[in-house]
Amino acid sequence: MRGSARIVLVLLAWAGGGGCTTGVLHGLDEPAANEALAALERAGIGAEKTGEEGAQAANGAFALRVSRGDAARALDVLRVRGLPRERRHGFAEVYGQASLIPTPSEERARYLEATAGEIERTLETAEGIVSARVHLVLEEVDPLSMDGKPRTGARAAVLIKAAQGRTPLAESDVQKLVAGSVPGLDPRAVAVVVTAAPESTEGSLGPLASVGPLRVTPSSRAPLITVFAIALGVIGLLATLLLVSLRRRSATR
Repeated sequence: MRGSARIVLVLLAWAGGGGCTTGVLHGLDEPAANEALAALERAGIGAEKTGEEGAQAANGAFALRVSRGDAARALDVLRVRGLPRERRHGFAEVYGQASLIPTPSEERARYLEATAGEIERTLETAEGIVSARVHLVLEEVDPLSMDGKPRTGARAAVLIKAAQGRTPLAESDVQKLVAGSVPGLDPRAVAVVVTAAPESTEGSLGPLASVGPLRVTPSSRAPLITVFAIALGVIGLLATLLLVSLRRRSATR
């Protein structure tokens, strides 16, 4: 009886040790938290999305937690996928912050920031693009020119980080997309540079496997089923011993 109880205690200790988690991301909005959570699960890493505590709780921020043993690999997966994505400031964000008396140069800078942010958001929705950075230069009109031609033409530079093994948008498509968003910008004046995202230092374990209501890594599924089977066997043994003990007591009475 005591030996069976010890086995149960060992199993409980093992389960408790596996439940130790650590935070890998903090202060996320819900879309960013969901995107990171999905990426980790596709890589075979179980993660939990929780609400932040303290001052960030009022802002509806979220955190992601994984088991301590998966923390290093989780951070590596997030790094390779460029997650969480940097928050892009589009027109809603830039012009949502009212300026008391905007100067012409300030208004121009805000317009450039908002336009670049919107283009970056659009590019990052394309398959195979991990992140995008856009730099814009608007055309400058010479006030002394009689024909109204710009002194310098509009131009743009785009840096795209592409996922390993995936082909992002063609250079001509990127040029058309950027030029179509900026007045007076010729597609040929858009410089596009594509770099490869860093490779993961560890292979993916694949999507999580289901064991009843639990989601575990494929490599953990068989050991976990074995532990459950042993635990059920121990419970059955304890129940049998308890029943025998009760019958003996009844017989002695």
